[in-house]
Amino acid sequence: MIFCIRIYKGGLVLDSKAFDAELRIPSDLAYLRSIRAFVRELAENLGFDSDKINDIEIATDEILSNAVEHGSKDANSEIVIFFVTNEESMEIVVRDYGNGEPLTDKLSRILSIIETSNVENDKERGRGLLLARLLSDDMLVESNSAGGLDVHLVWSFGRDGAYCLKNNSLCY
Repeated sequence: MIFCIRIYKGGLVLDSKAFDAELRIPSDLAYLRSIRAFVRELAENLGFDSDKINDIEIATDEILSNAVEHGSKDANSEIVIFFVTNEESMEIVVRDYGNGEPLTDKLSRILSIIETSNVENDKERGRGLLLARLLSDDMLVESNSAGGLDVHLVWSFGRDGAYCLKNNSLCY
């Protein structure tokens, strides 16, 4: 599989949303560097400040890494990244095609990870979802029709980017 970028004039309609661009990459960590560069340049061109650009790059990388490692493990599968922008925000959606684990189990496990993750966790792994949630203005995880997950990350233009933690948990 090759690296594929499609830019849509007027937007692509996917699940009732109009997307501006779609990237398809093999489910391989080697492609993440290129995606990070693309995401960084997009965020710069949209006028985000340098701190927010770093947040966008890190959060997207964490979700992409999870999609490769846990969502689309088959070497022949792919990860799809959708981008949508409007006057208020930029949204990045990372889609994987699943690994055969029942979606209800997977969604329950993900919710548990996000809700119970401790920022001061001594483990080397297991904080990517929490980090992505902290670095984005909004995050939604949902099942998709392909049997995998769609992770939506949203950043609003003009938000102060302040993160709220109380007792090592997210504030809402």
